[in-house]
Amino acid sequence: MVTEADMTMTETRAVDRAATVEAAARSLLLVRHDGEVSRVALPIFYPSGAAATVEVAQNGPQFLISDAGLAYREAELIGAENLFNRNAAPVAEQFGIDVGKRGFTVSASVDQLAGAMADVAAASVQVAHRICERVAQRSEAAITAHLYERLVAVFGAQKVVPEAEIAGASSHKWRVSALVHVDGKDMAFEAVSNHHSSVYSSATMFHDLSLLERKPVPVAVVKDKASFGAYLSILSQAANVIEDTVPNAALERLAA
Repeated sequence: MVTEADMTMTETRAVDRAATVEAAARSLLLVRHDGEVSRVALPIFYPSGAAATVEVAQNGPQFLISDAGLAYREAELIGAENLFNRNAAPVAEQFGIDVGKRGFTVSASVDQLAGAMADVAAASVQVAHRICERVAQRSEAAITAHLYERLVAVFGAQKVVPEAEIAGASSHKWRVSALVHVDGKDMAFEAVSNHHSSVYSSATMFHDLSLLERKPVPVAVVKDKASFGAYLSILSQAANVIEDTVPNAALERLAA
């Protein structure tokens, strides 16, 4: 039998849950007013981990929303600001907003304000990630080219297969930077940049390969371990991590 006390407790729990969820949702946004400009931080993030923040100023009945140049700043952090304009223009067109030399802007009415803030933030973050991925791809290509030369010098061209395809335990076919056949075993070398997508996709591949009955020696080749931060431990759990400048003797030891 449900008593009045039970009903009261149930209602209290429902009220508490609703209030808790609403409070949590509000905490996802941070709003600060500074003179004529308001700044709103949204729960979407740049490659650096910084939250997307839009600046909002009022001009009569209209509001001007800007990404405060944060996407451009992200590009500067990796020395790729020259890639901003060519990557920002198509994204601005996609979202229906304006782009200048260093940032995104759009004008909106009161009714359009929420959507405009979301569009500017999303466009800014998308461009920052796109630029970071382009730089990561270039880095991986450079590592791969240098790696192949090193492997051929150490093991011989007949034992090195560049851009090799290998099936994992999941039956998914992975493409590695190089596969080396030596002394009855295989070594799978993969060039990895410090971009999160490169780290996670490579770690996933190495984990899948590790489940094979005849598993290859997993080797992740990076430019600079120090630049990986916490990502290095993720990669290290899945593979041997070496820098592309290691001595030839270090490559030979991996085959031992």
